[in-house]
Amino acid sequence: MNRIFISYRSSDGKKDADRLCADLSRLYGADQVFFDKQDLRGGHSWRSAIMAALGTQPVVLLLVTPELLGMVHPEGGRRIDRDDDPIRGEVLTAQANGATIVPLLTEGMQMPATADIPAPLRFLKESHALKLRTEDWADDLEKIVADLATHGIHPLEQHNQKHPARRSWLQRMQRGFMWIGGIFVGLVVIGLFAPEDAEEVTPSPPPYAAATPPAAPGQSTRDVSGMWWSIDDANRRLRVQLTVNNGAIQLQTDAFPVSWYPTWQTYAAGVRAQGLIVNDVRYVGTGVLSNVMGTPRIEMPVQAVTGDGRGPLDTGSVVLNASADGRELTGQLWSNGEQAETPLRLVRQP
Repeated sequence: MNRIFISYRSSDGKKDADRLCADLSRLYGADQVFFDKQDLRGGHSWRSAIMAALGTQPVVLLLVTPELLGMVHPEGGRRIDRDDDPIRGEVLTAQANGATIVPLLTEGMQMPATADIPAPLRFLKESHALKLRTEDWADDLEKIVADLATHGIHPLEQHNQKHPARRSWLQRMQRGFMWIGGIFVGLVVIGLFAPEDAEEVTPSPPPYAAATPPAAPGQSTRDVSGMWWSIDDANRRLRVQLTVNNGAIQLQTDAFPVSWYPTWQTYAAGVRAQGLIVNDVRYVGTGVLSNVMGTPRIEMPVQAVTGDGRGPLDTGSVVLNASADGRELTGQLWSNGEQAETPLRLVRQP
C-alpha cells in the first residue's frame, strides 16, 4: 500500500524526484512509495492511489522547483493557474482526501510568496516545509525521514526485530538529529517517566536519581539544572530532568501513557495497524542555555520517542524562560507533527 507520494514538475524536478524515490524505496520498500516515472499525472492512477491510502496517513512530498509555479502553458499564462494542470490536480486531490502535504524546497528555493500561489493552493503556506538540497542531501533526507515518522511512516529497519543490527541507520539518525549554532547535537536517551497519578504505569527507579539530588532552598536563580515537574492544564505532574554542561543543556523526561492526550491516542491507534505498538511517550533533547538580562532561557530541538527509546515519533522544539526567583520555567513546546504549540510550565521538584 502506497503511503508516500512524490509530486513534482517533470520539466525541472525529475532528477531530484528520481533520486528521492530511490532513497525512499530503499528505506521504506518500493510498495510504500508512489512515483509515476511516466508522468501520467492528474488522472485515475494518482486519484485512486491517494484514495486507496486513506486511513494510513498518506503523505505527499511536493518538490518545490522554479517551474513548479513558473512553467508557462503553450497557450499563454502559468500552467499552475489552469484547472487542467496535473500538479494542481494532484495537490488538490491530496488535500480533498485528507493527505498530509509536505513541500520540499529544492536547491536555492524558498517557499513562494502567498501572492504567487493560486488561491486554491494557498493552504500550502501553512504546511511545514522541509529542504531537499543537492549539496546537503544526506542531512535533508534524515530530516524528511524524521518528519515521516511523525505521521507513523517508519523505515523498514525499525520493524525488523529479528535483526537488531539493521536498525543502526535509524539509531545514527537519532544521534544526529539537528545542528544548533554550528554544534552537532547528540540526543542521549536515558531515564524513565514516573507520572504521579497514572496507576497503569509502573516505572523502575530512574538511573540518574542518585546523581542529581533535589535543588537546595538556596540554589541560584540562574541554575536550572536538576529535577522539575511539568504541570499541564489537567494538573498532571510529569517529571523532567535538566542537565547543564558548559552552556549546553539536556532535557530528559519520564514516559507518560498515550491515554493522557487525545492526539497521542490517535497516533497510537494509527500506527498500531502498521505493527508499531506505542503505549507511552517521552521527550529528549539537547540545546542551548543562555541568559537574557540575567534570566535563564532554554532553546532546544526535541524528539518524542517511546518509553523504550523507539522513534522518533515526533520532532519539535522547546523554549523556556525562568521566573525571577528561579522556581518556575514557562514557555512552549512546538510539535512539527501537529504544527501547533502547547504551553509549558515547569516547577522545581522539592
